[in-house]
Amino acid sequence: MTKYLRPLFLAIALMAMTPQAYAKNVAAHHIGQATAPHKAEQEVQKAFDAWIAAVSTGSSEAVMKLYAKDAVLLPTLSPRVDNTPELRQEYFDAFTAKPDLKGTVNEEHIRVFGNTAINSGLYTFSYTHEDETVEVPARFSFVYRKTPHGWMIVDHHSSKLPDVH
Repeated sequence: MTKYLRPLFLAIALMAMTPQAYAKNVAAHHIGQATAPHKAEQEVQKAFDAWIAAVSTGSSEAVMKLYAKDAVLLPTLSPRVDNTPELRQEYFDAFTAKPDLKGTVNEEHIRVFGNTAINSGLYTFSYTHEDETVEVPARFSFVYRKTPHGWMIVDHHSSKLPDVH
């Protein structure tokens, strides 16, 4: 019986409010809903920033910690699908070993859908090869899954930008 009384009392309380108080209550409710996605977007941004920083450290182990065990990687500088931890480790061992490797984000778009998030955009990798700086502009899509350990990468596609002439 009490489960039916609570909504009744809430309805009575809302009807007793002045229009201004009701509007303020509704606005506060909507503001609360708007902050949750914003917080998730910030968390995904932090996870992506951690990936850029890990790549730039030269530590493949730091990069690997950001991927879920079942993640799929379509790497920038490889034609294969890296769908096991061993294949991802092999790729990042070679990739992070590039001298002076640095990733720079040019554009990104984060969208959160519950416990899944996508970050897509453009980044540029630079590194030194035979005393020359090499730049590789690329596009990316990261798919994240929220876990008890934070936002983990479950799918990552990165490909060189096509030459347009």
